[in-house]
Amino acid sequence: MGVIKNFGNLISHGNIEGRKVVLDVLEAGLEASDPYDNVRKLIKLDGKILKVDCRQIPGFTSDGNMVTEPLIFDLNEVGNIYVVGGGKAAQRMAKAIEDVLGDLITEGHVNAKKGEKVELKKIEVTLAGHPLPDEDSVEGSKRILEILKKARKGDIVFFAESGGASALMALPGPGISLEDIRETTRMLYFDKGATMWDTNVVRWNLMILRGKERRYVNDVTLIAVHTDERPPGVKVSIKPMIRGYDEAIKVLKKYGIWDTVPKSVRAYLEKADPQYGPLRPEELVNKPHYHFRVMGPEYMLEAAKNKAEEMGVNVTILASSLSDIEAKSVGETFAYIANEIEVYGRPLQPPAMFICGGEVIVSVGGKKGVGGRNQELVLSAAIRISGSKNIVIASADSDGTDGPTDAAGGIVDGYTIERANEKGVNVLEELEEHNSYNVLSKLDDLIFTGARGTNVQDLRIVYVGGRTKISHIGLPDYLRTLIQK
Repeated sequence: MGVIKNFGNLISHGNIEGRKVVLDVLEAGLEASDPYDNVRKLIKLDGKILKVDCRQIPGFTSDGNMVTEPLIFDLNEVGNIYVVGGGKAAQRMAKAIEDVLGDLITEGHVNAKKGEKVELKKIEVTLAGHPLPDEDSVEGSKRILEILKKARKGDIVFFAESGGASALMALPGPGISLEDIRETTRMLYFDKGATMWDTNVVRWNLMILRGKERRYVNDVTLIAVHTDERPPGVKVSIKPMIRGYDEAIKVLKKYGIWDTVPKSVRAYLEKADPQYGPLRPEELVNKPHYHFRVMGPEYMLEAAKNKAEEMGVNVTILASSLSDIEAKSVGETFAYIANEIEVYGRPLQPPAMFICGGEVIVSVGGKKGVGGRNQELVLSAAIRISGSKNIVIASADSDGTDGPTDAAGGIVDGYTIERANEKGVNVLEELEEHNSYNVLSKLDDLIFTGARGTNVQDLRIVYVGGRTKISHIGLPDYLRTLIQK
């Protein structure tokens, strides 16, 4: 079975030929986002010699903070080896380390996302809550901190980290409760639609472990392996992520919730205790701490592009990180571009495809619908491609779970709205409630992959299989009726 578990169902209706093209490309991209192989290439064991060499990773890139020269250790001179970490890709990276080092590992613990299968044998795993942290996030983080503090000079600590760790490694600072962090996250990210970058500025200042692991190992050799959500060299936020207490306060005031977040959160940020805050310069200088970027969205995007080219499609990567914009707006924009390609053959001649990465947002407000950003994106696009015999759009989260749902994303085509109308589903009303999951479920258009053990944000595919001489932008009767309801 491939990455997409319900592939057959998804190509059983609608634009079958176009759906198959899109899902083949989507699957190739998602498959390439697994960090396991790159970690196996990074870490090699030859007898008692341990080599960590990023030059063996295909397409390796450095952001200026990563190690580019190989590290070589004589294990006769090394004490204990520990493996810790957290994030949606942490377990897959830790498994690669475990498969190389085996019983040489003294002890280890990683926090992975609930829904994943436990793959590790030597290293302990806590399956924790995401997108909102839970008690298991806290308990697993305590165990990680215990191991970090246990390490001594002469030991090696491998630290596996990826996106999702802010929830999975949530260890509240003194005076802050788990529910305080959950409520602040709900208000900021879900209700107000704050960007993930702004959300993390606040959350990281409320936690004592996430982003601060170097504080607890001091002169111990730390080898951090990262699955990065950000494409190299691309600006993904309006300003650099400043992690100080003052910046966290500014973010909460920016979104108008400073006076309504839990009182303990305000008191903690105003106290600004430096021993729990961002790492200080003296904690970073001249320490044997090394960072390796083993996976990023560029691997997923390039694999998808290569697959499309193999199929004879005129393809381009439109944006490797289209983020922090409302999903509805992005979906509608994609539909307009697809219409332009279909009718005028610009900016690409069909059969044509454009691919995007990144992570859009959904500002839920007080709505109680069920869905995710990828599901809302494609359903919003479906309205504006309705009637097309050529356009198919799919979007999925690389980690396998879109928002708080069990689906990775969804797929739509020019027949989607007509099929919804036949089933008595008013797509516009459902979108108002952010209820995309239920709509796509009724249409059998949810994409299921299961939790995948990686996280390089989302993969979006827009495909136009041919040209039409007649624009379908003029609304079909059934869609006009839908809008007038």
